[in-house]
Amino acid sequence: MREIERQMLGALATVARQWGAVPADGQVAERVGLDIEDSEIRIIYLLGARTSELRPADVADMLGVTRPTLSKSLTRLRNAHLIESTVTEQDRRSVYISLTEEGRDAYRRLIDLGIGLIDEANADMSKDELRLVGNFLDRFVRGLGGPAPIVLPPVAR
Repeated sequence: MREIERQMLGALATVARQWGAVPADGQVAERVGLDIEDSEIRIIYLLGARTSELRPADVADMLGVTRPTLSKSLTRLRNAHLIESTVTEQDRRSVYISLTEEGRDAYRRLIDLGIGLIDEANADMSKDELRLVGNFLDRFVRGLGGPAPIVLPPVAR
């Protein structure tokens, strides 16, 4: 393996480990007042960023999880009043899932916390350096294949 690729692999593995452990003094969901698993934050991000109606199967595919695993997470999110299901007009057997008002507020708090963590970690970087890193990560994720990076709007859709 070439040196630059080894350096990148180490840095990406460290980012994945550190991001999963941040904040060190408590879980991310707990920090924003949510009684959910941190793994369910990805569902809130996805639903907040959606540009079209999503069925549970769509969400499972986008997150790379099994449908039974997603079903359990959706039940917890529904019990926490963060998501709701709506029966489709075309096919009365299918449902769309979306954030409730409480879910949209949770999305905003999660985005604010995440941006704060990024700001703290990159306080010594210039805007140009941050833009360079952001562009690199976007291209890198696209190069890996799979779903495109989620574009997180400031307000849930």
